[in-house]
Amino acid sequence: MGAIFKVPAGIIYFLGGIWGLLICLGIIYDAFGLFGSIVAFFVLPFTLYLAPWYVAFADGNWLPVIVIYGTTIVAGALFFIGTLFDKN
Repeated sequence: MGAIFKVPAGIIYFLGGIWGLLICLGIIYDAFGLFGSIVAFFVLPFTLYLAPWYVAFADGNWLPVIVIYGTTIVAGALFFIGTLFDKN
């Protein structure tokens, strides 16, 4: 019964992660170009965590923060509900 919630949680988490990664790489590409994106992806991956917050506070665009952290919260809640169903 818990799989009804866990499977959508996994799909949401995966798709939100891919979408968030692409958004963050786009933000870094706009700021630093192709070389900066490559360095951020392979050498300094923590910049991918900071990029949505940079855009949120600098430009007032909260969409990347909502996509990345919102999908994580929703997927976590669904997975938690699925876990509760599995324990019964």
